[in-house]
Amino acid sequence: MNEDELNQEQSIPLSIEERTYNLDDSVEVWSDFLRCHLHPKSVAIIKEYAHQSELEPFEIFSQGTNLWKNGKVSDQMENHLHFYTEECDHLQGFQVLVDFYNGFSGFGSSLLESLSDEYGSKGIFTVGVSPSTFSEGIPKHDSQRIINAALAFPSLADYSSLFTPVSLAETLWRKPGLPTNFNNLAYKPNLNYHTSAILASALDTATLGLRMQEALLPLHQLTDTFSAMGRKVATLNTSFPFAMTQDEALSEVLNKHVDIPIWQSLTPHSNLHLTPFMQSVILRGVSQRKLYMRSNGVPKTSLDSCSTAEDMLKMYLMTAYTRTLNSGNVVQEPSRVATPYPRIFPPNLSKDGFLLGPGQEQEVTRSVPMITSLQSTAGIQSTLETLHKEANKLDIKKFNTYEQYGLETDDYKESLEKLYNLSKCYSTHSCHSDSSTDED
Repeated sequence: MNEDELNQEQSIPLSIEERTYNLDDSVEVWSDFLRCHLHPKSVAIIKEYAHQSELEPFEIFSQGTNLWKNGKVSDQMENHLHFYTEECDHLQGFQVLVDFYNGFSGFGSSLLESLSDEYGSKGIFTVGVSPSTFSEGIPKHDSQRIINAALAFPSLADYSSLFTPVSLAETLWRKPGLPTNFNNLAYKPNLNYHTSAILASALDTATLGLRMQEALLPLHQLTDTFSAMGRKVATLNTSFPFAMTQDEALSEVLNKHVDIPIWQSLTPHSNLHLTPFMQSVILRGVSQRKLYMRSNGVPKTSLDSCSTAEDMLKMYLMTAYTRTLNSGNVVQEPSRVATPYPRIFPPNLSKDGFLLGPGQEQEVTRSVPMITSLQSTAGIQSTLETLHKEANKLDIKKFNTYEQYGLETDDYKESLEKLYNLSKCYSTHSCHSDSSTDED
């Protein structure tokens, strides 16, 4: 290449995806890095409250339910929904994300009740979200988050086909615990810009099969299968990125995790080491060539005899989770993490998200392989029981703001009872008796 050609190549502007930005100090809310244009009917503005207002914060479950009842925002949202549902050729259902720790917990519960009434035959997959840290550390606010979650969880489960709570805090409620540790991520748990990106990637992958042209599993079929025997709360787990070296075979990685979980939990308090009742696993971004990186081409294990990555994943699940109803699917497309995705990947990852060896040239990571597991498991019982225990300690009468917005003591007690009963659906003793007698 001569000097003129080199100068011409260097003058070609980089696309946004190829540029590297550090947006940690400039991003405040999700719309700061939004690159797509939203349709006017994709947005509904709540004018009664301001974001992070100190004068009248939107932090109470009952504020949300009252806001829905007054009709202004709810009518607008229902009109927008009708606009989109009427445009659908084949409506599978709805995927709803809702904060379960503030006023949106009540607003989201009311929205789901409306969806359930009008679209009862469709699947409704709800993901409840919480930050991994809270800056203020005020006991009253800690208690309010517990009350909001205790009121929200039974409602979100009741009006959804399937409900999954997620956060990057290992534990929540009174005080968030340690942030979830990912071996190959360097993220800041206090930045929503970082944590929301990780949760979004996991959710995108876990539901990828629902959005493919030929859906691997329709939404209503997925949610109906998971919610058997009243188990309408699921956990979400991921390995992000899916740790493999450039020269490592897929079978080598899977064989290392036959006896230990291959993923980390994104559902606080849940126990990864209990055998799930059922799970839906998606592996993405691992090419077929990863099957054939074997010494002398000779299979070392039963996994090496598989001819496709999907067959290998299914055999691994049958081996590692012998008592679980498993569904495993493989998608070739990796998870895209180019700009404006936060720069949370260490320098020892290649541009394709694989671990580099010593002396290999460092690159900016643009995509990564990853795996997710959506599980119905007894491990969620700990999440529900710890929430019930913390909420049961609180006297709702001492938090008069809830009463001002219409919540009665009996309503709170009823929610706690529903939360307790929901947790008992995941008791292994109950499950065994249910499965053998179909009574309870």
